[in-house]
Amino acid sequence: MKKEKNNWPLIGNEHITEFLGKILEKDKVSGTYIFNGPDNLGKTTIAKYFAKNLLCQERKGNSPCENCPVCNHFNISRKNNEETEGDGESMNTHGDFHLIKKEKEKKNISIEQVRDFIRALSMSSFLNSYKIGIIKHAESLSGEAANALLKTLEEPKKDVIIILITHSIETLPKTIVSRSKILNFHPVKFDTIYEHLINDYGASRSVAKNFACLSLGRPALAVKFLEDKDFLETYKERAESFVKIFSFDINDRLVAIESLTGRMDTGQTAVEATKRIIEIWQGVARDWMLLEYGHIDLVQHKILEEQLERIRNRFTFRHLLNFNKTLEKGRENLFANVNPKLVLENIALSI
Repeated sequence: MKKEKNNWPLIGNEHITEFLGKILEKDKVSGTYIFNGPDNLGKTTIAKYFAKNLLCQERKGNSPCENCPVCNHFNISRKNNEETEGDGESMNTHGDFHLIKKEKEKKNISIEQVRDFIRALSMSSFLNSYKIGIIKHAESLSGEAANALLKTLEEPKKDVIIILITHSIETLPKTIVSRSKILNFHPVKFDTIYEHLINDYGASRSVAKNFACLSLGRPALAVKFLEDKDFLETYKERAESFVKIFSFDINDRLVAIESLTGRMDTGQTAVEATKRIIEIWQGVARDWMLLEYGHIDLVQHKILEEQLERIRNRFTFRHLLNFNKTLEKGRENLFANVNPKLVLENIALSI
């Protein structure tokens, strides 16, 4: 496990922690923030740590004391999250801290969730301090939920802070974005993640190299590859299925898709799993293109390099470009509520 450090728990994106540290020191906190950037960069972790800082009863500068009842609440919650398969992020750790996110099997964050969220933030603070709310997957807010939230942002209350976490700020209503302070998180350099895995997690250099490449600039994802064997195996299976469908005939491709989808849950869970499969396939296709141009150092899936080399001469570059378009069309079909298994079958048959 990672060693405990009494500092901001973020790898890379120092501009974020520097900014948040300064506003804590100067006590100039805004009412609404948007943490924008790809998933697995630490946006939620930093939002929680920022909240802990604000609620800490003995904070000095921009660091929580780690000993007061508030800090203990946050620390216990974090420990419980690490020890369970679920992320536990829907569990509020303190009466003045509230987090909501898209519920499992739901396509959107509902207006009922947002109304409960707003109601909780409107109540008096337990410690005569801040009231802090985090909305994860803010891009999933339903239209009604976004409108309800906007009314709250238009009439901000003193000492109420709302943080919206998203990977696609362009999907949020402009009226919400215009009322928020935007903090953009960026993918982290390979060397930073590589050293992080070696120094903080004791990974070997070869493993650190593979996972730093595979994470594509996302430190939390690299750590998950290292620590969660089931997650890694599932990812590898999905990535290798790309190579298989290019190696098989039509019938075997459909069998491969059946193998992928047969264990999926139904409903929105299946949609999310299919979306991840398509994203992985897009990454492998990108690697194939990089190999075509000799950019081996930029390949994400080092673990598939030999397999890609064996099939790359069987298809033209134009064929691969067309397949990329098919993958993007598959993503669009998912959002249009086309059956996930059918989406993958259509992709496999397009080769």
